[in-house]
Amino acid sequence: MATEPLEQLESTTAIGWLRNNQGRLLKFGSVGLTGVVVNLVVFSVVFHVALAPVIAGDFLFVIANAAGFVVSVFTNFLLNDWWTWGDRSKGRLRDWWHRLGKYYVTASGAGAVQILTAWLSLTLLWSTMEPVLLEYELAPMLGVLTGIGCGMAINFTASHLWAFRDVPTQRKH
Repeated sequence: MATEPLEQLESTTAIGWLRNNQGRLLKFGSVGLTGVVVNLVVFSVVFHVALAPVIAGDFLFVIANAAGFVVSVFTNFLLNDWWTWGDRSKGRLRDWWHRLGKYYVTASGAGAVQILTAWLSLTLLWSTMEPVLLEYELAPMLGVLTGIGCGMAINFTASHLWAFRDVPTQRKH
């Protein structure tokens, strides 16, 4: 029975795929950090300055949070399109709009998974590790970090394989 070389086996596994894409993953994570900053800045401006005089309560929070999300996903898209997947063939302007739509779908799905995973991990895992985690109020943060990790994995994979994939080149006959 012949055995495959280790490099060939690694390229077909999840670990091998991650190893082959670690530079792109680091870029993606860096872009994600900028997105957090943009999200918080937009949220703060909308919540405390722009709409505070005209809207109050939960509705103000929801609108400000949505504005932060929409703007940060857009800036993340621009950076990822230019830097993280800048080496890929992307096509014409209409393809840019198509990628933008796919990225919003990807980010929204990953965001939903992030929120659900954060809540489930807090409820089922981190809150059960009392009293140490609860005494220092680490359980909620660990829940959020767990959700972020899962959301990031989904967002990166979907972005890599779907939203920013190479556009097939057309052959001239």
